[in-house]
Amino acid sequence: VTPGKLKAVMVWIYIMSLVAAFALPSESFVLGDALEIEEIESIEFACNIPTRIGVMPYFWVWGSSFDGFEKAVRTEPSIDTIEKIDSLEDSRLYRTEWKTTVQGLLDAIRTNNGILKSAVGQGQWEFEIVFEEHDDLSAFGYYCSEIGFDVNLEYVHSLTEPMDEAYGLTPAQRETLVAAEQGGYFDEPRNLTMEELATNLDISPAAVSGRLRRGVSNLIQRTLISDE
Repeated sequence: VTPGKLKAVMVWIYIMSLVAAFALPSESFVLGDALEIEEIESIEFACNIPTRIGVMPYFWVWGSSFDGFEKAVRTEPSIDTIEKIDSLEDSRLYRTEWKTTVQGLLDAIRTNNGILKSAVGQGQWEFEIVFEEHDDLSAFGYYCSEIGFDVNLEYVHSLTEPMDEAYGLTPAQRETLVAAEQGGYFDEPRNLTMEELATNLDISPAAVSGRLRRGVSNLIQRTLISDE
């Protein structure tokens, strides 16, 4: 994160609780080789699972080539051990013990009073981090630069004002859902394929799949479930 980019964003925002979204190239973080497998749609860390066995030990993998994924992670230098915990039709939950790479990023988050909200890999790694003050966000950017993490700040929003009104959508999720609806992706028969939608948005089909899945999940949680 460059100081100029951070300053440009923070000139107009001065709030006590904020969520910052960062992107990190797949090869610059753990499981980078696994993200390059065509049949692997996405990898998502289960940041909301309490644990005493280590940092970020649980993550979900979506796709259709789990043998290929497990073969790739055997050569992952940041992994000590890995174990499959659960399995569904198109996803698996893994538990792992890490060496130093993940710890380095988490050190940057903790040192600057941040809390990791989400970590998702789809072609690249995308993180959402909660900070108490804008100074913590700026300090996080400088810290990452010092330890060699080339993170890019994508957006910042207030923790008390969810993205896209009350629906909890990120800008990328909203853009993808709207494009899918307007293009006829949800029609029966379907008038737009996922590959065509990905081409229109200039992203990968795996990224489209992940945005749709998480976006729909957010809508259901904020509308159908929240009032029960």
